[in-house]
Amino acid sequence: GLIPPKERLEKGPVAIAECPEHIPCNVCVVACPVGAITVEGLRGVPRIAWDKCTGCGKCVGVCPGLAIFVVDLSRDPAVVVVPHEFLPKPKKGDVVSLLNRRGEKVGEGMVRRVFEVNKTLVVAVEVPRELAMEVRAIWVG
Repeated sequence: GLIPPKERLEKGPVAIAECPEHIPCNVCVVACPVGAITVEGLRGVPRIAWDKCTGCGKCVGVCPGLAIFVVDLSRDPAVVVVPHEFLPKPKKGDVVSLLNRRGEKVGEGMVRRVFEVNKTLVVAVEVPRELAMEVRAIWVG
């Protein structure tokens, strides 16, 4: 129940929480403009109502654990939105290294959009469709 069904992923951008912590935190709940995120109890993990989520990416920038991403399989190439807290800052049009959960380079992608939420950069990057569920960070340089 933590990963949207394929039909929803292909419908448009949707947030995915990969929060491994069970700590008192609910900043994503407060940040969501459409009320699509809930956390059950004091130490629950975020649950996303995929039918409500618009994929805006605000939750990506506020998560202190950098554990929320947006995936959009309705496009080709796919788009993944990731948090980014390193220098240099990426800019639209940059070709960046795509990294998996272990920080290993798995390909290259082009930055489509960069915005800031709570001093964290939120970066939308084009990725090959087959890597959309693997890419969780980028490296500029």
